[in-house]
Amino acid sequence: MEVYMRITKIEITNYKSIKEPVEINLYNGLPTVLIGKNGSGKTNILEALSAIAEANGNYFGLRKELSMSYKVHIRLEKEDAERLFPSKSIDEKCEFVACSGEGCKINRIESEYLVPLLRMEIDEISELAGELKDALDTYTKQLNKIAYGENEHPLQGLQIINFKNSTTSYDFLKRQVELVIREAEKFAGFVKENFAAEESFMKFGYVDYYYGLNNPEQLSFKLHYVKPDLAPFEEKFITVNEAAIKREITKINKASKAACNKVTDLLHELDERAKRLKAALSDNQIISDNSGVFYKFIREVRNCVGAKCAFLRNESSDVIFKTDDPERESFRGDRSRVILQTYLNRVYTGPDKEEIQKQISENKDFSLSEAALNEFEESLNEHIPEFENGMYDRISVEQSDGKIPAILLHEKSGEIVDLNSTSAGRRWYFTYYFMKNTLKNGDLFIIDEPAAMLHPIAQKEILKEMLELEHQGIKVIYSTHSPYLIPRDWKSMHFVMMTDGGTTVTKENKYDSLKQVTGGDIFDLQELLERYQKCDKEAVAHQCYYVVLDAFGNIDEAAEQLNLGVSAIESWRKSINSKKFRCPKLENIILIAEKTEQKITDLLQD
Repeated sequence: MEVYMRITKIEITNYKSIKEPVEINLYNGLPTVLIGKNGSGKTNILEALSAIAEANGNYFGLRKELSMSYKVHIRLEKEDAERLFPSKSIDEKCEFVACSGEGCKINRIESEYLVPLLRMEIDEISELAGELKDALDTYTKQLNKIAYGENEHPLQGLQIINFKNSTTSYDFLKRQVELVIREAEKFAGFVKENFAAEESFMKFGYVDYYYGLNNPEQLSFKLHYVKPDLAPFEEKFITVNEAAIKREITKINKASKAACNKVTDLLHELDERAKRLKAALSDNQIISDNSGVFYKFIREVRNCVGAKCAFLRNESSDVIFKTDDPERESFRGDRSRVILQTYLNRVYTGPDKEEIQKQISENKDFSLSEAALNEFEESLNEHIPEFENGMYDRISVEQSDGKIPAILLHEKSGEIVDLNSTSAGRRWYFTYYFMKNTLKNGDLFIIDEPAAMLHPIAQKEILKEMLELEHQGIKVIYSTHSPYLIPRDWKSMHFVMMTDGGTTVTKENKYDSLKQVTGGDIFDLQELLERYQKCDKEAVAHQCYYVVLDAFGNIDEAAEQLNLGVSAIESWRKSINSKKFRCPKLENIILIAEKTEQKITDLLQD
């Protein structure tokens, strides 16, 4: 059974207009919605989220090195945590933070609770490498003792037979042993450097695969008695007890074999651990179900953060000017390209997939095989939008040399229309419909201003569809300027603003109060938030103080009625230069407006 992890929040820093950290919350069953004025940075946030998924997923193409940093807050459900750590008592709230490193990839985990459990297995690898070194040291000493005894030069009268049953030398075996020792030390050093850290912090990265020996058995050997060549007169005076020598050689061979077997077993185990470690930290490797806790955990983190992502950009954002083509000064973005890339990433399984993806990403000439072209056409006809069924008979695909295959709509009238030549609304909906039908549970669907060119009724239908996608386990994130695309539950709303410090994101939790003040209009709320952000804080504090004093007579009564501390109200009248000065929170200003029947705009001084 797969481990289930859920992203609860993503913090993004240093991406285009995003200078300081912004937080994007994700909720079960609700899309994440960004609203804000043009130029506030909504698209930058969506791009950053897509880049995060790309950097950690199995995407092919040109990946730009981004300076962006981010943190992904992830919740591991209790039952899944118990499957990962069956021998441990698991906290009900098993949450952790995954942080980015170089190249925008996740490279560390922060958790006071989980990291110590994960490090246990990493510590075992380091200990294993140390154990191997000790075994090899013992093996080396045994070799030296056999080969040299107490002498400076090798003893004579014995032959060393290797695992291939051919003669070898003591020096060769010794060099092999020394090589393995160096590699074991190197691997142990890598593990200690990259995985050992503070108790709640764990860094990991790409494993430079442990070298070792292609065949550890090549360290094995056995001694063979070689009868000495004696002169006839020597034979009269020298008696060689061959039986005793052979018995001693048998003992030596038995001990050497045991020592070699121990080394070989350790080598095999470390080799297996190294392969698993590399697979856990790679994008496209599969780890067997019987692998250890650490490997499963890292794989699931990669899968969670690197979810398969579909990014549908705004139609207007795809307008490109001054192309390299002298015959075309400007053109509207090619939706055929978007659809084809989606098909190649998520549907197509042909052997040339990687090469085609590369050519498209580099804007190089390419061509699909006839079989691939037919499969693409078949897939398009399987995903015809329902409302389009009665408008045309079928879809065909034509390929010209060096160009993206054209998607052609065969109208009922007999006319054949290029998809890119149809209306903006039709282009968008066709692309959206195809993309959403390729999504599966756990996937991410990012949309920049969905349905902006559709009728309000159609926009309401799009909202229903996106809510349904959420119920199917597909995470939907989008920006909008349309009131028809706002869910009834405001919990998922993010108010994006542009300030002197760049793009900021505001979240409010007093939904009921806010609805009362704004008449239920989320866009009025946005204006309210922006006004609060730009207002004269000292003037607002003083205004609130005097309104409250007039309404309730004294501070004690006001504090009781407003359920606020006396010190909080008292601080509003203080000078802004005072260390005790505190501007009222927006929810408190809303509360004052409700209690005193004041217009909230009168309380927010420009």
